[in-house]
Amino acid sequence: MSDRRTLVVHISSSVIGDGEIAPPRVGSLLTGPLRFVEFPDTEPDVVSIQASLEPSGHDPIWQYAGQNSPRRWEWTGLLRGDGWVASWRGFQPRTDRVELTGRFYGEFGYDTEGRFRGRVTRARLVSERYQVVPGEGWKIAPGHRSMRDVQEVEQFFGHDPMPLDHSVTVDQENSVMVDLDLDDVPALPTRPRIVPGGVAAAGGITWILDADLPLVVSIDAESVAAEHVLPAKIGGSRSIWATNEGCWVGGENGMFWISLGDETIRIDSLAAHVGAVNGEFLLVCTGDETWRVYAPGSDSKDVAALGGHVNSIAVERDTWIACVQPRGEPVVRLVRVSTTGESTIGPAIPQLPRGHGNPYLAGDPVRLIRGVDMASVEPNLTIGDEEEPLGRSQFHGGQLGKFAWTIGHPPDRRSPRTWWPFPGPVSYEQTEQFWLLTVFDAETFMPLTSVPVIATRPDVAVDRAGRILVIAQGVKAFRHDDPVMQWPSDVNIAALGGDSRPGSR
Repeated sequence: MSDRRTLVVHISSSVIGDGEIAPPRVGSLLTGPLRFVEFPDTEPDVVSIQASLEPSGHDPIWQYAGQNSPRRWEWTGLLRGDGWVASWRGFQPRTDRVELTGRFYGEFGYDTEGRFRGRVTRARLVSERYQVVPGEGWKIAPGHRSMRDVQEVEQFFGHDPMPLDHSVTVDQENSVMVDLDLDDVPALPTRPRIVPGGVAAAGGITWILDADLPLVVSIDAESVAAEHVLPAKIGGSRSIWATNEGCWVGGENGMFWISLGDETIRIDSLAAHVGAVNGEFLLVCTGDETWRVYAPGSDSKDVAALGGHVNSIAVERDTWIACVQPRGEPVVRLVRVSTTGESTIGPAIPQLPRGHGNPYLAGDPVRLIRGVDMASVEPNLTIGDEEEPLGRSQFHGGQLGKFAWTIGHPPDRRSPRTWWPFPGPVSYEQTEQFWLLTVFDAETFMPLTSVPVIATRPDVAVDRAGRILVIAQGVKAFRHDDPVMQWPSDVNIAALGGDSRPGSR
């Protein structure tokens, strides 16, 4: 009889394929985001757990409960068990000690705060049967679930194309069930003084924002570092923007201004994460119909704008152009804002039907990129004729001084055309999941170099020396003329000399 703590986690093929969780291998240490999903006890492979539930404090969401089911209120929180923490969503409000039935899932981590960490003792590939349901497409048919033990799971599985004959059924392995020993793990290392979560550069100073702590490090041309502490809570996401005179930091606790040699000051209560610098001015977009322009220090001006999801912001001379997806509309609108706070909202631009992700702005002149399609932004905030399309769709991108950048999957190497953005065939090994950061000439949008990074939407900046800095498991550096597929070098923040400046107000 063993008294070791164990956990069974279900992980889909897409989560492993995208690198969110490493391919499980028996005997290896595995970590990742964790969510608990409630199911009836009649469902296969469910477990009953007892845990402490900490409600998130967020308002419930009017959520769809499933196909052809009415919408219901959904609450969120964190479940704390013996050796694990799991994010939770449920249609019944709960708190304190709870007993639940369901499954643990290793999921995409953008909104999953729970984590697991354990030694893999068993891995079983799960196969399910798919059939076509009229009006709904390919769906899982209940009662045909099977498993097989494996020693190691491949990076990519379960993505075979479905047959054109919709009268047949298809059995496909689409997930893995992993048994974890929660005790057979090494002690966690001590947290470094700073864990980089954001980067910006201007005026010969590089600014590094901590991923969780209210802490910013400035690094001057002599590689001397100084710490700047924000009067803000620990945790929560923040963003950083640099100018020649200092930098702003925005997040849930408002806007802060840091200048070298002075104390950090909180200048505004506005919670904002999306913004861009134009000279010495900062535009921040809130998702609401009022945005804000900041001058260095504490001066600010409200901007009449457009509510919706702001995908991207670009700079064009003394104005900004923001790419907005208005709520409930299948279109894109561009908004131009001047440094003095005047705004112009452009006409609707149809979204492309191909489903290649959110549009974004990049380059100089500014282009709107939708999937592989790219067109220049006209003075009236429409788009011009289509330019030469990108060789493959990218997740995201943006401006970078005299450069532009995108992030996407590496080439699949099946044909000469699919080597884009490389100039031709390139020999490389993919021993771990990575993504490709490509730097372009801003004017011609010709690819200059591409480097592997472990990040899907990284912070990117360029310093006075021409180094391109990227947040990808630390701070990485490379140059636009480096050979393709050369891993960027590490910038060791901890090794830099400097002092601590904890003063703030």
